[in-house]
Formats: sequence, structure tokens, C-alpha cells
Amino acid sequence: MPVERKAREAETRKIIDGGKCPKCGADLRRNGSMAGWWQCEQYGSDGWRQDSAKPECNWQGLTS
Repeated sequence: MPVERKAREAETRKIIDGGKCPKCGADLRRNGSMAGWWQCEQYGSDGWRQDSAKPECNWQGLTS
């Protein structure tokens, strides 16, 4: 695995361990479509976010 990818994954794991989005502070959720895919619970359009009354966030992270 390339060094850059390892560093990105390590950073993503720290964020996941903390359980909060680094951009907006919302909780994180696992996206079941692909193993290791995590998203801010405020990711997506109305109806997909945890709270559609709050702004959308686009943070996503991937681990292997």
C-alpha cells in the first residue's frame, strides 16, 4: 500500500474512533454499500441526512 494511502487511512481511522465528523461535528455512520466506507450522518440530500433541518455535509472516509 502506498505511503500516502496509509497516511490517509490512519487519519480516517482516528476520525472514526472519535465518532464525530471533522467538518461539522455530527456523528458518523457506516455506509453498508462497501466495507470500510464511513460518512457524516449529515451527508446527502433531504431525506437521507439524519436531520434534514440541518445543513448537508460532504465528509466521507474509506478504510480497508
